[in-house]
Amino acid sequence: MQGVDKRVINNVPIVKIYTEKFKTVVVSVYFRTPLTGGSVTVRSLLSRMMIKQTEKFTSNAVLLEYLAEHYGAHLTSNVVKKGSDHIVKFSIEFVNDKFIMEDIDMLNDITELLKDVLHTPFNYDDSDEAFFEREKRLMTNRLKSMRDNHSQRAFEMLLETMFETEDYKHLSFGDLDDLERLTLDDVKDAHRSMMTEDDMSILVAGKVEDKVFDYLSRLHSHEETKMYPYKGYTVRGVPEVKYKTAHERIEQAKVNLGFRVQYSEPGDVMALNVFNQLFGGSAASLLFTNIREKMSLAYSIHSQVDVKNGYLFVLAGVDNGNIQVFEDAVKRELKRVTDGDFEASFVEEIKRNMLSSRKESMDKPRGLISLNYNTLLKEQSVTALVKSWTEQLEAITKEDVIGIAEKIKLDTVFTLKGGIDNDQ
Repeated sequence: MQGVDKRVINNVPIVKIYTEKFKTVVVSVYFRTPLTGGSVTVRSLLSRMMIKQTEKFTSNAVLLEYLAEHYGAHLTSNVVKKGSDHIVKFSIEFVNDKFIMEDIDMLNDITELLKDVLHTPFNYDDSDEAFFEREKRLMTNRLKSMRDNHSQRAFEMLLETMFETEDYKHLSFGDLDDLERLTLDDVKDAHRSMMTEDDMSILVAGKVEDKVFDYLSRLHSHEETKMYPYKGYTVRGVPEVKYKTAHERIEQAKVNLGFRVQYSEPGDVMALNVFNQLFGGSAASLLFTNIREKMSLAYSIHSQVDVKNGYLFVLAGVDNGNIQVFEDAVKRELKRVTDGDFEASFVEEIKRNMLSSRKESMDKPRGLISLNYNTLLKEQSVTALVKSWTEQLEAITKEDVIGIAEKIKLDTVFTLKGGIDNDQ
């Protein structure tokens, strides 16, 4: 048994996803605002600070002890880019008290904890300076370790090159140089803005009754509705392909190709989803089967897609001597799709795998919440009745995949390779 009930209380949407599949309950709180380079780093640091200690639980050890006492409740935060927005998400998973012999009101305790988490930064003062500096240092170390990963760094440099004048180049978790300049006042300002100006949504999944609305409505209230349209960036053409190469002491070159999709039809989004899985997003894909397995041109290769914005990326590890051969091979595989040189049965196989993956994600409470949050965003942006995700997927044909492939244009090729830069 499963059902979805959405209510707007205190100008904040609360979505209850009732399901009897799980013994746990998950509550997720989302904060969404347009992504800008000046805000991503401070919002990322803020999200990490908020789940480490609160006004009531004044150290991480005390907070963790409280979570352990509540049968191992798990509190997390993360930041993501979605469309043209930056999203901060707080989640807590806990055992449903229906399965606990002890007389305890888990939902009440968890709600009070979440309220403490969300509101504590309003009261940050000089006594929190040491805590701020510690979390800033930990985040600095994390960002440095990510920068030391050659594949991650190559992808970051691809984004910087491809989206040189666009906000999309900013990573959801922030920038080292921006982090170094942050102060505790910056964090407080970001929190105040997040709590007052962001599009806030609360979702809960589990075997919960309607009283959950009363509990969760205590978390926060807005004086007026803050529901913003969910949109992607404006589709841009590709006047000419940009090429950039950087050199480092690495044995294996990282070759990344960025494409822009010239969206023009309502069905293009789902068609691109299917295309990506067929092209390089799965183990059965053309890039994996032909370039990695048959031609042995890449140590690793996959494609990933931002369907909301229409961006496609091909990321691979290649021998330094095979860079041009590899690029030509990727272009050849794309032409194979535009030429229709693949079986319709392959498209149906990809669709079955996508449907299976979606059903699998719905067998987890966090997956259910993510899917329903996506639905909530679409409801805020689309007034016309749209088909369900499954109906859209089932409608995709081989001709649709060919059609979207014809709209995919190479924008940027970025290569991080070994040796000395003789081109400078």
